[in-house]
Amino acid sequence: MCVAVLFTFNWKRDSMTDLLTISLEELVSSLSSLMDHTIAPLRDHHRRTAIAAFHIADQLDLTWQQRHDLIFASAIHDIGAFSVMEQQVLHDLSFESQYINLHARAAYLLLKEFSYFDTIAEILRYHHAYLNNSTELDRTLIPYESLIMQVADHAAVLSVDSLNILDASAAIINEVNQQSGIMFVPEIVEAFNRAAEKENFWLDIKNLPLSSLFKDRLKLDNLHIKSSELMGLVNLFRRIIDFRSEVTSTHTAGVAAVSAELARFHGREEETIRKIKIAGYLHDIGKLIVPSEILEKPSKLTPQEFNIIRTHTYFTYEFLNGMTIFKDIRDWASQHHERLNGRGYPFHENDNTLPFESRAIAVADVFTALTEDRPYRKGVTGKDAMLVMDVDVQKGELDGVLVALLGAHLDQINQARVIAQDASQKEYQVFVMELTKDQF
Repeated sequence: MCVAVLFTFNWKRDSMTDLLTISLEELVSSLSSLMDHTIAPLRDHHRRTAIAAFHIADQLDLTWQQRHDLIFASAIHDIGAFSVMEQQVLHDLSFESQYINLHARAAYLLLKEFSYFDTIAEILRYHHAYLNNSTELDRTLIPYESLIMQVADHAAVLSVDSLNILDASAAIINEVNQQSGIMFVPEIVEAFNRAAEKENFWLDIKNLPLSSLFKDRLKLDNLHIKSSELMGLVNLFRRIIDFRSEVTSTHTAGVAAVSAELARFHGREEETIRKIKIAGYLHDIGKLIVPSEILEKPSKLTPQEFNIIRTHTYFTYEFLNGMTIFKDIRDWASQHHERLNGRGYPFHENDNTLPFESRAIAVADVFTALTEDRPYRKGVTGKDAMLVMDVDVQKGELDGVLVALLGAHLDQINQARVIAQDASQKEYQVFVMELTKDQF
């Protein structure tokens, strides 16, 4: 799903200007859908919020760009809520909680690193900056789209448990209006009231897919970036994946580095090496559905927790499959837990169906996992990791040629992993330092 002129990905490129065209509708729909598949309390919340925001915006005098940015931001607004605890706070509307603004700041810090999403980052930064928890100076900085999203977000949370949303609509309207002038800007509450008079407002919140919204009512713009800037988008996804937890904060950087080096030592062309590196960065995007409490658990996972972990490769596939530019690497990234003997997951591919690139990422994933620290153990040395992986080869799980290649160039490949993971760790430390500042 996200250098160059050499690439043959399924993206559109203007050969005269060397610009890549990326569908924001695909990006937003795929990311929002992935987040809404979480097992945590906010299931389906982002779609609901985006639909509510669209209807409220319809009652206000907004420019097309404001509407565009509002829906984009609303569809991914809780991307910084990493844990079940944070999501439960949002579900329970616990506005006094210390966590209520933490996820908004996390989203801002993640997205602002990709310059094309600066405006979206600012909207997300202030989407919990209410009238009663912000200063007069804060309020001069809050984008109008953030104020609309606050009301839409509130209505979406209140609607989540409704069997028949029309039955619940009066109570939701009443609760939103109780916060007019306290949490919410009155003119936006009035816009909400006008939208909420119509049954289709509520029925759309309950039922309308984002794809239908984008197709029939608000077409999102495409993103046009230089081919040299593509890695910036890939790195945005890497940070979203890895920075959810200290435990995972460097993993994809390590996998990308090792898989790229394996391809290089195997004599693959530069195009393939770059594509494999991108697939390595994106291989765990499906872990957005896994709560950080499971990722950070210091003891053995229960069978139920392990089954949650096992779903992540399926959702990596679905996410990448939803974005045209990433379909060429979809299989490589999502097959990293497949095994040559057919006993991996989720598709039970085997020696006859797994391509070189998938095998390389699987080897890189195992090597990186063994050599990095985990909550329940310290990482092993490169040589000790090879002993474990040799057994995996004997069991018919990993590719023997690639494991032997790793062993033959162990020092160089392991050094590339260490350099990549050290750089990612420094990035993460800066992220955490910025995240914990007492500000929006």
